[in-house]
Amino acid sequence: MKKAFITGATGFIGINLVESLLKRNWEVTALHLPGEELKYLSRFDVNLVAGDIVDYENLKNIVGRDQDVVFHLAGDTSTWKKHAKRQYAINVTGTANMCRVALEKKIPRFVLTSSSSAYGIHDQRISETTPSNAMQTGISYHQTKYLAELELKKAVDQGLNAVTVNPCNLIGPFDLRNWSQLIVSVCNKHMPGYPPGAGTFAHVRDIADAHIAAAEKGKTGENYLLGGIEKSFKEVIDEICAVTGTSLSLKPLSKTKLKTAMALSTAGAFFTRQEPFLSYPKYKRLVGKLT
Repeated sequence: MKKAFITGATGFIGINLVESLLKRNWEVTALHLPGEELKYLSRFDVNLVAGDIVDYENLKNIVGRDQDVVFHLAGDTSTWKKHAKRQYAINVTGTANMCRVALEKKIPRFVLTSSSSAYGIHDQRISETTPSNAMQTGISYHQTKYLAELELKKAVDQGLNAVTVNPCNLIGPFDLRNWSQLIVSVCNKHMPGYPPGAGTFAHVRDIADAHIAAAEKGKTGENYLLGGIEKSFKEVIDEICAVTGTSLSLKPLSKTKLKTAMALSTAGAFFTRQEPFLSYPKYKRLVGKLT
């Protein structure tokens, strides 16, 4: 029986990866933050351990030497500039800590879950060899995912047998904060219109399976873009309506209207102290071609 240690096991991809590994008879140790909600993760027969990837000393005590693969999925996906410092600590320092522990414990295989966002923003289709412009985007999430990959490359140079996977936009079970919000908005008929952009979409279970394939077959030091079907947001909304039986007639949302909504949302966050529902990074996602 193979053994896997998973960070970010309570997340969207994490829970689906747990499920996929268990179906293949892996023994899974799942890391979660102390006091974190375990409503979904507790459904599965896994070894639960509490810890924090930004605490290196803590990690040394909970990552066992007997693990076959470490799947490092934990990350901060916030799009609010106010969270940039926290995001750097989790995405960059946390990844450096996990790589260091994996090297010290001589873990045979390490899989980093990055994002297509680590490549930055491009007007054309990208591949694994496309140079990243993440540091020029001004978006913390893009930058920290790219910097996390640099930390992994340092570890690979030191002997870590690791690969990186870069998922696109995901849809599927256990999604609490991502595109499920769009599905709910469509079903509740709360959509003011459809944005002009497009994206590449995949089912999260396929992405979970791709993580395992990367662990078993990936070449050390390589990146693997985990893509899917490219669709406009209008086409995605139309498909949601067709699947759910929702009748919805929407008009296109102009960039001007979205910019106004972004400004109002950002201003409102100043008073609510909550992340704006339409931040600048989210605006860029809605009006561009999203990988």
